This record gives sequence, structure tokens and C-alpha cells, in this order.
Amino acid sequence: MPNSAIERLDQLYDRPGFLLRRAHQIFVSILEAEFASIGLSPAQYAVLIALHEKKKLTQGELALSLGMNKVSISQVVQGLERNGWLLRQVDSVDKRQLRLTLTAAGRNMLRRTRGMAETTYNAQMAPLNDDEREQFVSLLKRLVHELEPHARAAFNPLDVTKK
Repeated sequence: MPNSAIERLDQLYDRPGFLLRRAHQIFVSILEAEFASIGLSPAQYAVLIALHEKKKLTQGELALSLGMNKVSISQVVQGLERNGWLLRQVDSVDKRQLRLTLTAAGRNMLRRTRGMAETTYNAQMAPLNDDEREQFVSLLKRLVHELEPHARAAFNPLDVTKK
């Protein structure tokens, strides 16, 4: 096999998958640094946001709404429950289902993140101007939407329209 058929490292560094993975690592690092003082992970933060928005979800609904697999969501939920930030309760209609709800401590934790979330976003997007930020997010949304059939974990966004 000739050497030219093998991808070079500089080609790898220019591949969208490599760049997205690296950007994700950096984005997570920025969020973790900002949230370190309160001990909240990116996944835990996402769960708190979803439960704040929809009040009561099953673990399965939560996993779908965040595009996470059931094992990962279970681990995140257990950690939040250990911290006293959410409750798992048997559903009154379907006893096989557990409903998740934020506790008062969970709502307080989420309130503490308000400024932190904005600081994180601004640090992550600092290299881009406002137009570039809008374009970047738009392109990412398009990629996610168009490539969704290839995802390992299903993603079914919750309806977040305001009433």
C-alpha cells in the first residue's frame, strides 16, 4: 500500500470530527472550571435544567430529551439524588416508572449557576463575534439534525414552547 493512501497527521487535524471532539473537550474544561466550586458536572447541569423546565420526567424521557443513553443518565441521576438535588418517586399512574423532580436544594443549586452559565458561554464563544456565534450555532444545529439518524443515543428534544 503506498504511503499516499495513508492519511497524514495534518490532514487528521483538519477533519471536522477531530476538531469537534477537541472543541468539545475544551468547552467541557471551561464549564468544569467555572462550576468546580459547586461540584456540578456538565451532565448534572443539563439534567437540572431539563427537570427545572419540565418539572417531572421519567428517567427514559430525560435520557431522550438530552440525547444520553440510559446507563449514563442513571449514573447522573444517582449522583444528583445522593446530593439531595432530585427525588425519584414511583409514578402514580404507571408504577413501573420513576418520576424525577427537583428538590428545593436542586432548585437552589440551579439558581446558583445563573451567572456561571453566562460566564461559561462567553468564555467558550470568546473567539467569535456575534454574527459568527450565530452562524456557528446554526451550523451545529444543522449538523446535529441532519446526522441524527447516525447517533448511538436517541435525541428527542422536549417541547419548550412558552405558554
